[in-house]
Amino acid sequence: MFKSGTIFSNFTPLVKSPVIGYRISGDDVLEILKKLTNKNFSKNHSRVQIIKLFKRDGSILDECSVVYFKSPKSFTGEDVCEVFLHGSPLIASQFEQTLKEFKIPGLRLAKNGEFSYRSVLNNKNSLKQAKAINQIISNDSFSSLEYNKKLLFEGDQVSGLTSLREEAVDLFSEITASIDFVDDEEFNFKKIIKKAKIFFYKCHNILQKTKNMNKEKNICKIMLIGPVNVGKSTLFNKMIDKERAIVTNIKGTTRDILSNEFIFDGRMFEVFDTAGHRDKQGKIERVGYKKAQQLSLEIDHFFILSDKYSTKKQIYSLKKDFGIKNNYTLVETKSDQYQYQSKNVKINHNLEKDSVLSRLKISLIHKKYVSYKVKKADFNDEEIDFLENILQYKHDILNESDILIIAQIMRNILDDFSYEFGYINNEDVYDRVFSNFCIGK
Repeated sequence: MFKSGTIFSNFTPLVKSPVIGYRISGDDVLEILKKLTNKNFSKNHSRVQIIKLFKRDGSILDECSVVYFKSPKSFTGEDVCEVFLHGSPLIASQFEQTLKEFKIPGLRLAKNGEFSYRSVLNNKNSLKQAKAINQIISNDSFSSLEYNKKLLFEGDQVSGLTSLREEAVDLFSEITASIDFVDDEEFNFKKIIKKAKIFFYKCHNILQKTKNMNKEKNICKIMLIGPVNVGKSTLFNKMIDKERAIVTNIKGTTRDILSNEFIFDGRMFEVFDTAGHRDKQGKIERVGYKKAQQLSLEIDHFFILSDKYSTKKQIYSLKKDFGIKNNYTLVETKSDQYQYQSKNVKINHNLEKDSVLSRLKISLIHKKYVSYKVKKADFNDEEIDFLENILQYKHDILNESDILIIAQIMRNILDDFSYEFGYINNEDVYDRVFSNFCIGK
């Protein structure tokens, strides 16, 4: 899958944004920089420069930040440069086309995870550290995040699997040492089986403890409900800081459930926008409204929105439809239009996101329904899968009477540990690991 040559790839999405970043790694980096900038970077490394980039015909491509990392002091251990273009997909397209027009032999687009792969080959990271990078990017738990950061920054020794690996090595050593003495009076088959039971017992206990911790709730689910056209979608967009829900003055614009996760004050939330309540709903509206009712059993807290046209009867109907008891907050939207005072939370379209979330007391709501204490994790998701695979050997070993067969099964377990920690340089294994990485990493 992975080949030699100089590789390049974007490491930020190719969308309109402040910056689009590209990484280039390999022996040809200095030549590429010379062609792009007309300057020699060989003595100017690890410093960010604002510099003009040129197309092959000499016209300006962009003026942007460029940094060159001299081998071996780089992420991959090779010569690396990172280019931070202005965030136009059109400029990014011109940049890639310019690289191709240089016609440098072996220069090619990187595959998913290929930069991390090279960091492992060049001993900049262990395989487990490279996996931790991917886990850091993809995880959705603060405890898991802290564990993977520790694994990346401190190394393999902090992995919860390290002690189990040592026990597996000791057990295998004892088994192989005993093979030559099976006829000896000192050979104790029951003692070996007892140690194997203890090993698998530890694996099982660790797995159950970790699974139980991972099942613990860390996201607070909140739902926006209310009569039609009171501003649910406007509030939804404000909370997630995106224009995701369509907002119009037409009643019944929202017909289905929209959901989005966001983080505020270090806490995770999932907010749901729903179809509005009214007496005469369209067919699609009714379907969306019923879906929201079904989902309401999973919701921690409701924000019941109203404006100056909303009635007490509508609020009562909403509480009844969604089975709401005390887990709600009454929110008056378009508060600048009200002529009277009330104790309800008041918001309007002019407030910034943080002001809105503060008025809604989002952090206190999270604290009420979700334990904020970040528990210490000793394993990540991949390691949990690994433990489950190891436990599949339990029945075969504990029900086997031939020490030679037990030795071979333990050899398989050690091979699995080697794959997990990267001691066996197996190209197929590396291909499988790094193909799941995001592009540019």
